[in-house]
Amino acid sequence: MNTTAMITQTKPEFLTESLIEVLNNEWKVLSLENGKNSYHQLECEIGRKYIKIWDYLVVDGERIRGRSCWMFVDKNTGACYKPASYKAPAKGIRFYIEQLAEQPEICDAYGSFLYLR
Repeated sequence: MNTTAMITQTKPEFLTESLIEVLNNEWKVLSLENGKNSYHQLECEIGRKYIKIWDYLVVDGERIRGRSCWMFVDKNTGACYKPASYKAPAKGIRFYIEQLAEQPEICDAYGSFLYLR
């Protein structure tokens, strides 16, 4: 990663990328330990107001076609929202990215943790 990108990154952007890295590694290792050939992988896309997190299914090391919107993160406040659609978040803050980055075990591959509150 280049130094300029690190300096211009906001705290929510940095924490989102950190969370994604932790979860991707955890889910891949868990899949391998359980002898499975598929796992979920997350990627983020930074927009004007929100960081959109996409979920992909990886089978035998290759991404399967299609993706689903996993979560929205407000770029300024770090508030996390469940998706209402792939274009917009639902109303009501579910978590803050600081909480999820500190406790990644809250998150699951399906995003169901966003629906419990």
